[in-house]
Amino acid sequence: MYISRLALLAAITLPLAAQLTPEQKAIDFQTIASAYAKQYAPYEWKRDNLGFDLFDLRPWMERIRASKDDLAYLEIVNEYVAKLNDVHSYYILNSDFSADLHLFSDIYDGKLLIESIDRNHLPARTFDFAVGDEILQIDGRPVAQVIDEIARMNVFGNPRSTRRWAADYVTYRTQGVQPRSPELGNSATLLIRRADGAEKSYTIDWDKEGTPITKLGPLPNFRLGRAAEKHSDVEEVIGEEVPSWKKPWIKLQNNVARPSKHLRGFHARDPIFRLPAIFQQRLGRSRADFYYSGTWTAEGKRIGFIRVGTFNLGSFGVVNSALRQFQTEIAFMQANTDVLIVDITRNGGGFGCYAEGMLGYLMTRNFQVFGLEYRPTLFDVLAWRDAYQGALDFGSADEQKLYAALLKDIEAAYSENRGRTGTMPFCQDGLEAAPARDRNGAPLSYTKPVLLLTDEFTASAGDMFAALVQDNKRGKIFGYRTAGAGGSTIQFEAGFYSEGAVSMTPTMLVRPEMRSAPGFPASRYIENVGVTPDIVYDYQTRDNLINNGADFVAAFTKAALDHLAGN
Repeated sequence: MYISRLALLAAITLPLAAQLTPEQKAIDFQTIASAYAKQYAPYEWKRDNLGFDLFDLRPWMERIRASKDDLAYLEIVNEYVAKLNDVHSYYILNSDFSADLHLFSDIYDGKLLIESIDRNHLPARTFDFAVGDEILQIDGRPVAQVIDEIARMNVFGNPRSTRRWAADYVTYRTQGVQPRSPELGNSATLLIRRADGAEKSYTIDWDKEGTPITKLGPLPNFRLGRAAEKHSDVEEVIGEEVPSWKKPWIKLQNNVARPSKHLRGFHARDPIFRLPAIFQQRLGRSRADFYYSGTWTAEGKRIGFIRVGTFNLGSFGVVNSALRQFQTEIAFMQANTDVLIVDITRNGGGFGCYAEGMLGYLMTRNFQVFGLEYRPTLFDVLAWRDAYQGALDFGSADEQKLYAALLKDIEAAYSENRGRTGTMPFCQDGLEAAPARDRNGAPLSYTKPVLLLTDEFTASAGDMFAALVQDNKRGKIFGYRTAGAGGSTIQFEAGFYSEGAVSMTPTMLVRPEMRSAPGFPASRYIENVGVTPDIVYDYQTRDNLINNGADFVAAFTKAALDHLAGN
């Protein structure tokens, strides 16, 4: 047994002997493309507005057949999916390899600046650069060129989000989304311009972890592999609180943008900026707190602040606990503040119905909620047939009527060539919801002015939350245009030979009102369009980086006071 284990370890560490054949790459790629052809809802939107037709495989097949090795092939796969310009759509290689310089960077004032430094790995006596210094080159290449290269294979719905996401990967690489990461050398040389204008080069060792994948072969040249096994990214989200026959309502709720290791504040509970010195913190000190909150006074007015860093809480039981805490905090804010600031910057999304439930505590009258257009598969048709039978067995007459209509829409869309349903309700039985009330019917909502903070990493359920605040005219939005992640995510294995996984959206979120963004027609879709703030403010300046967002805080404080004054 001891000898066989050694032999196995030796086999794992030795490079594989051969690459996939051109035929195997072609088969593998077509299985991935077919998954999008079958299930991806925004295909027509991307074709008509971005000029990318995922059904036109000719240029991609030519490149794949000419690719010299498996890593080159995997880069082509990433590029193909990235052409969708979709936060929810990406290909992931099943690799745990990463390489880290322990230097955090982001784009401020159009430049790649050092955002933070892990001094355990980069002691100041040797690496005497500082936060706010500019990275000019990496291994002799301009950083703009490196960012362009990374962005080609990792695209968001919003061009600014794309570049900042790519900038995050200049100093941190992961093979899951960057196939050639294992080819990095032992170290990287960075040319850095310091605050005094002096330029200096630093050589930093890559901290590498995991097992790199260098080849996918050798494999017998079979023409068919095993079928991809579809599975939802979340199971039993709602649990026992929703009857099992209603599962089609909730199977797509894990509505989250891609994870990031370095992007500061992404999905974080605490804000990245420092609130005023007189800020009196309430929530955010305990690990049990879902939110960061508090109050301060400016110009004699009491300002409330609640940060909602993520809508991704993992289970319905946790969602209920979070909503109870939010209810308590809203009651305090109603009694003790004149205006409320809600911060959803860098909130990458999560459960759409959790976000919608929170809105019930901010709305003062019945409000319009989001719907979705759905690209169903046979799996979905069968699930909805089961749901309809459940309604017949256990539901009310109204539920039976509703589920009959929804099933009819699902079946009609499935029978069409690339059909989508009409706008279907998701969390509610309709497209309108009521403000939160207690058991006696007393209102639980915040009734005073609301200012919502957003940025280009307010994504997915965050996009939807902002859209509903704006379309229902509940408050003003301050910050930057949101990510434009307008769907719900499913993930499943894809690629018979590459053994990777794809993420995509079989839905298109539909907001209550028509909106547009540069380069896109007016529509009710959130995809790519996102939400444009009423008051546009760019946090990404060097002054905000160096001064912990002091300018940003001053600006949104003024905006909140102006909103309170009716301006």
